Amino acid sequence: MEFKDTESQLEGIREIFAEAKSEDNWNLDEPMLFSYYFVGNDADKLDNLGAALEEKDYDFIGVYELGEEETDRSTGEFLLHLDKVEQHTPESLAQRNVEFAALAEDYGGVAYDGWEFGEEGDYDEEDGDDGDGDEETEER
Repeated sequence: MEFKDTESQLEGIREIFAEAKSEDNWNLDEPMLFSYYFVGNDADKLDNLGAALEEKDYDFIGVYELGEEETDRSTGEFLLHLDKVEQHTPESLAQRNVEFAALAEDYGGVAYDGWEFGEEGDYDEEDGDDGDGDEETEER
């Protein structure tokens, strides 16, 4: 999905929200846990971006080295993961995506990679999440 403008994203986001309401019975009129991701080849740039967004009340989860799926060898890329509990409409989320894509460009060599969301409290490392992706989130 491209994040250059809001209009091109709206249909896809609306479908994801409708599915979350109907299939998962999520109340999207209340705050949800949104996760945002950025990628790049320079971990320091991603750390700096994470710190800047942490000052704007995002939870800086971490910067992780990415590995090839089959061999787990480093790809030379890193992933920045940020979380924030907030409420979005498809329009406000599309606008956030555009803002994040522009912000990533300001950091040079960084790209906004997308978002996912779930009910607040769905993910808790202490509950034994093994990272297998079984937690309830909608990913984009």
